[in-house]
Formats: sequence, structure tokens, C-alpha cells
Amino acid sequence: MKIKLLIVIIILVAISLFAISKSNIFVESNSCVGCTDCIGVCPTNAIEVVDGKAIIDAELCIDCEICITSCTYKAIRKNK
Repeated sequence: MKIKLLIVIIILVAISLFAISKSNIFVESNSCVGCTDCIGVCPTNAIEVVDGKAIIDAELCIDCEICITSCTYKAIRKNK
């Protein structure tokens, strides 16, 4: 009985972590100029510039919103 309970708990924790890891923050590519201001402030290194535009890795992003406030061009936004 204890083993079954432990397995259920592990599964629930894994599902919760998977759900948490999806970011609600995105880059509006038409507004991004590739200035890299957001890269320097990201605590998890979830942002990189590809072809002159910032890209956020949803698996690494923790939704701290620091990049949103640092973006001079208001190109980084959060889904509601």
C-alpha cells in the first residue's frame, strides 16, 4: 500500500513540475531588435538571440518577468 501511494505522489509531482515549466512569456518578434538587454538579466539563461531576434526557452524560463521590465522596446510580453 505504501509503495502505491509513493508512486502516485511521484507521478503527481512530475505532472506538476511539467505544468510549471511552461512559460507564459514570449517575444513579439516584430518589435525585437536583438539588442540583448534581456539576455544579461535572465537568471536562468533562458534567452538567446537567433537571427537577430530574442528567443525564450520555455523549459528554462521561470516567469520572473525581469526580461519584460528590461526590454527597452517592449518586445517581451506575458500571456494573460
